[in-house]
Amino acid sequence: MELIRDNERGLITGVCAGLGAYTRVDPIVWRMAFAVTGLAGLTGLLLYIGAWMAMRDPNRGPAMFEQLLNRRIDERAVVALLGLGLAIAAALSLVGGVRWGTLMLATPLILGLLVAHNRGVDLRRTYRELPGLLKSAEPPPATPEPEPKPAYYNPAQPWAQAPAGPVDLAVVARITAGRSAAPARDAGEDDDGDTDGPDADEHDGHDRRGRRGSRRQRRAERRARRGTRLTGFALPAIVAATGITLGVTEAPVQEALLGPETGPLYLGSVVVIIGVALLLGTWFGDPRGLIVLGVAATALLVLSAAVDLTGQRFGAEEWRPRSVADVRQGYTLTVGVAELDLTELPLEPGQRVDVDATVRYGRLEVLVPEYARVEVRGDAAFGEVRVDGSTQSGTGVRLRRVLEPVAPPEGAAAPAGGARGTGGAGNTEGAEGTEGAGGADNGASPAGGRGGEGGGADEAAPTLVLDLDSRFGELEVRRVAA
Repeated sequence: MELIRDNERGLITGVCAGLGAYTRVDPIVWRMAFAVTGLAGLTGLLLYIGAWMAMRDPNRGPAMFEQLLNRRIDERAVVALLGLGLAIAAALSLVGGVRWGTLMLATPLILGLLVAHNRGVDLRRTYRELPGLLKSAEPPPATPEPEPKPAYYNPAQPWAQAPAGPVDLAVVARITAGRSAAPARDAGEDDDGDTDGPDADEHDGHDRRGRRGSRRQRRAERRARRGTRLTGFALPAIVAATGITLGVTEAPVQEALLGPETGPLYLGSVVVIIGVALLLGTWFGDPRGLIVLGVAATALLVLSAAVDLTGQRFGAEEWRPRSVADVRQGYTLTVGVAELDLTELPLEPGQRVDVDATVRYGRLEVLVPEYARVEVRGDAAFGEVRVDGSTQSGTGVRLRRVLEPVAPPEGAAAPAGGARGTGGAGNTEGAEGTEGAGGADNGASPAGGRGGEGGGADEAAPTLVLDLDSRFGELEVRRVAA
């Protein structure tokens, strides 16, 4: 069997179909191997491109590498280089410790070596001969010339001139058969070919029952040829892996199966189980349904390795902190609508409180008290940020704004009028000669004077520092009377 790309059975370029025909392994297994290894630093994509450049086209013309190097590449060297490249990538992934990418690369590598050994391939001899195969200076195969296409003459078109070439006798036979007399009708059939007579209904009933029986028989024969459904092997093994994971870890079920610590190991074992079942399906058994399970398990594996699935939050949230300790933990919503009400948060004069809130996809509305000084830092990768009438929208939005207090805290005395009135009375009494009272009032007059300037109220106002973030959505900050 030659190693060529098979465009007829291939999905994209025919690489997996050609490798499957050459190695006698189902092309689905090759597609799964390239897909799984592609999750580890795009290794599978690079290997796929390399195989495409090293394999000859369906017409058995020279491969791209053969044309670039001007030498023949042995078919055995192509498969051996694929395995060598996968082994090198798995070894490089071990730098810095075992990661989930190591599992994605080592699993297909080990399964491939086991299959090759089971097929009787001498791996040691193959890789010992690989340098000699690569050093070969034999010229690449020549591109075969296309065979001449015969020009057929259609006798059904007598007005057409007969070109040079053979005559299509099949067309002549069909025309001759069409001109012959119609075959005699069977007894008991009318002009429409339907059976007439008193036994017509009974005959139709027997035909329908016979067709149903033949369909059942064909389905039973197909099931017998396919063998046992391998999902019956994979599902109990997955249940056993789940039980072992829950038994070893003391974390809750969701944290143990999808958490960032044990989730990748558990889901990796599920992918390995499904891969083994698919591998067995290349020789015996029915692997139907395993592809869907494998794709779902692989997607969960990638997500659990990239993000903390157990920490995701969805829906609608209302956050109303009642103490400063409540806001220190921060607020996060993955998808949905959230409202953060800070109007009931007890704040002391001059106090500074940092508040972090994130809604990755959705809307976040923050309510702040009027008596507080608010520093807003709003970031949105794509969306809109509104702060007390100011609006910015688009991509990469970064809005920085400071909202000064517009009202004193509830129950506090007005800072402006009272301070000025006290200072004025003190100065008047001192001028009238009431030395004791005037001296006391004059001693307090600097404070009264600062109050008259109005700076004491702003300096004593608490400060809220809002760090708001969104990837795709809307952020809004509004002042509300406490």
